[in-house]
Amino acid sequence: MSPPLSKFGQSVGGSTVVGMRRQADALEAKGMRVVDFGIGEPDFEAPPPVREAAIKAVRDGKGNYIDPRGLVELREAIAEFEAGQHGLAISPDQIVVTPGSYGGLTLITRALLDPGNDVLVIEPCWGPYKAMVKLTGANPVGVPMGTRQGRFVIDGARLEAAVTAKTRAIVVNTPWNPTGRVLLAEELAAVAKVAERHDLWIVADEVYSELVYANATHVSAATLCADIAARTVIATSLSKSFAMTGWRLGYCIAPPELAELLARLNQYASRCATSIVQYAAVAAFRDSASYVAEMRHEYELRRNAIADGLNRIVGVECPLPEGTFYAFPQIPKAWGDSKNVADDLLKKAGVLLTPGSSYGPTSRHHLRLSFATSLETIENGIARLQEALPPRG
Repeated sequence: MSPPLSKFGQSVGGSTVVGMRRQADALEAKGMRVVDFGIGEPDFEAPPPVREAAIKAVRDGKGNYIDPRGLVELREAIAEFEAGQHGLAISPDQIVVTPGSYGGLTLITRALLDPGNDVLVIEPCWGPYKAMVKLTGANPVGVPMGTRQGRFVIDGARLEAAVTAKTRAIVVNTPWNPTGRVLLAEELAAVAKVAERHDLWIVADEVYSELVYANATHVSAATLCADIAARTVIATSLSKSFAMTGWRLGYCIAPPELAELLARLNQYASRCATSIVQYAAVAAFRDSASYVAEMRHEYELRRNAIADGLNRIVGVECPLPEGTFYAFPQIPKAWGDSKNVADDLLKKAGVLLTPGSSYGPTSRHHLRLSFATSLETIENGIARLQEALPPRG
């Protein structure tokens, strides 16, 4: 018999998205053609300047270790980008480059949390937040939000009611996966008031910051005021905005003392993010704005198509997504839990999507559909859904 495994490790469950993708793989192996609305991954390639910069870095032999904080030139480019795009007045020393936002969130939870602490996680929420908190020995506390005109909104009173003496931080995500919301400044201010009143950290996931549409504007909590900036740490990445998922590059933005600790932890967590990718990422921030704009325009067309198609299904209500590349329609309660609906749609209609129940009980009658796929695929998938819904029997 093998020695025991860690309690922390065993406390973490598997991913619903990955699990359903495996079910789809099994069906495809039997000959079914599956329309995939599940995965949160751009179907675009990284911008040409990024690819060219990576090849040049390889040819120039730039494959050595880098300071755990990240390449100086990259951190300077990030600081310029964040100032221009989001109004963040930061120095390169406040930035720590990580292997994706997963790497950044892992460092942040290790830096802020002790076993027994509580972390408020706004629901609906991306599942890995809770898993990362658990892996520190702390406790994730889901705080369900309600809806207004079909859209989930931040309710400061609900956050306030969830705070205890053990609470250490609040996780907030904008643009908000899975809901497709872009939080308003007043919603972030409600989060900030709770954090300030109870001396809490704000952990801000901003990975979809460049994927906002129409009149929506991304606002970072760290821009609200200096006092809030001093208790806010941002985790973000190049995966979504620059279509660089497999390149695994992200970064944290933190107050100076915390940034120093994050860099020290990074030394032992990964030593440094991949050097070749860091050189390539400079080109992402400095030479790729037009490519990002083209992707965003294409996503907006797809957003319009998927929301229009879903709203033509009787009983389905789909607010137009403000950001991300997710639609989050509500289905009638009479149809049952979204997990059963999603399973049925995959097996009988060959449509892969994610049940809202995997993001928390407050969204058990929602479905998440990724529109990071072609218009042709969206039209095909919507046609199948219109045929299969409402569920029969």
